[in-house]
Amino acid sequence: MKAREIMTNEVISVVDEATVEDAARLLARNRISGLPVVSADGLLVGLITEHDLIAKAGRHVSDIMSRGVITVSPDTEVEQVQSLLTNQRIRRVPVVENGRVVGIVSRSDLVRQIAMRWVCGVCGASERGLDPPVACPSCGASASAFVHAVVHPGM
Repeated sequence: MKAREIMTNEVISVVDEATVEDAARLLARNRISGLPVVSADGLLVGLITEHDLIAKAGRHVSDIMSRGVITVSPDTEVEQVQSLLTNQRIRRVPVVENGRVVGIVSRSDLVRQIAMRWVCGVCGASERGLDPPVACPSCGASASAFVHAVVHPGM
């Protein structure tokens, strides 16, 4: 499974010359804890988090953002993303293509992936969704044949 399959596509970002207050408003309004910072021409230049806002002083996002952001491509295996988030102790990783943010994978995306796996008890077919499928597309078994499978992302 690839990052493109679980990433959030509609990424909220902020430009590097925005004020710290603007970034704080974006985080609060969207109930998120961090967002990519892009240049005027749309290239990823950093990341700003709640921690940056409360721990650092500055007027503009560029003054307090974290630089040297760890990124992945849309084709990065989910298992690698999971490893990055846990081993680097980060909460999100931007998905970048040609320097531009095309998505973001957060810990909650990985949790959602775990919650969305269903396995047909008759034929073993795997389906994704918050609710079990109405019928198995492989063998036709009813929804009652499906069990929630707790399988780690990338497996």
